[in-house]
Amino acid sequence: MKPHIGRFLWWRLLFFVFFFRKKRGIWLGNFIVRRILNNNAFVSTDEQGQEIVVMGKGIVFQKSAGDRVPFARAEQVFQLSQENTSRFQELIARIPMNYMVLSEKIIQMAEDKLGKKLDESIYITITDHIYSAVQRYQNGLVIRNTMRWEIQRYYPDEYAVGLQAAQIIREALSVSFAEDEAAFMALHFVNAETGIEIGQMYEVTELIHAICDLVHQHFQMDFDTTSMAYYRFLTHVKFFAQRLMLGTYYEDDDSELLDAVRSKYPEAYACTQKIAAYIAKTRGQKLGKEEELYLTVHIARVAKS
Repeated sequence: MKPHIGRFLWWRLLFFVFFFRKKRGIWLGNFIVRRILNNNAFVSTDEQGQEIVVMGKGIVFQKSAGDRVPFARAEQVFQLSQENTSRFQELIARIPMNYMVLSEKIIQMAEDKLGKKLDESIYITITDHIYSAVQRYQNGLVIRNTMRWEIQRYYPDEYAVGLQAAQIIREALSVSFAEDEAAFMALHFVNAETGIEIGQMYEVTELIHAICDLVHQHFQMDFDTTSMAYYRFLTHVKFFAQRLMLGTYYEDDDSELLDAVRSKYPEAYACTQKIAAYIAKTRGQKLGKEEELYLTVHIARVAKS
């Protein structure tokens, strides 16, 4: 009886797997076409019923919804969150496949260079930017990035990635981007690291520049940009500006410790008060004692270096 029961259970399991996979969009090594985006891309579903975008050259040419496509035909498979799926599908429907392949290569390079996983929204933002920029350049329209110097200075790693992305694009499409375009792309990578919208990233960069200017003017000094103190100061100011933009702050208000720091670093604290006044005037935001504490310490260190 046991072998018979075993065979019976095996056939039931086999039937369940076949039925389940067919229902979910996968059938015996094939994707099931749910919706066609263009000849090179279609929407299917995975084994959990989540929508996926499958791409390959001519992969659904002369295909219809409900048809099967072998796994081997797929060159790329994307699965994004529900929030980004519709935007991604819309993008694929209007952009040639070679741009998606190019963007994938650039994103992988960026993650390797930056040493972190970027938010999935980068697949939408950088692809859309590259395609639009190439169209602009081919039509002789080159946009100047007025904040290129600030982006290069405050986000050197992302700027370097932007330059390398421009090199990859030049080799693939024979379109030579100016450094201004590399700076534009750099902010997309910053956005994918921080979750701050690209428009707000310009505000963050302007705020960083304003804070650095206030420190420079207060102490009448030039920064040693190679020093560890400057690196720590700039890192703190970047995250400080991002917190302001996101409306998140340090919660603790350690008055005693702030009093001690104020007493030890009076000039740095005076500079912090200028920054606090600037933020209150331009952004209508008030700094907590904890923010003032850490800002004062970092200003004192960079002023001493």
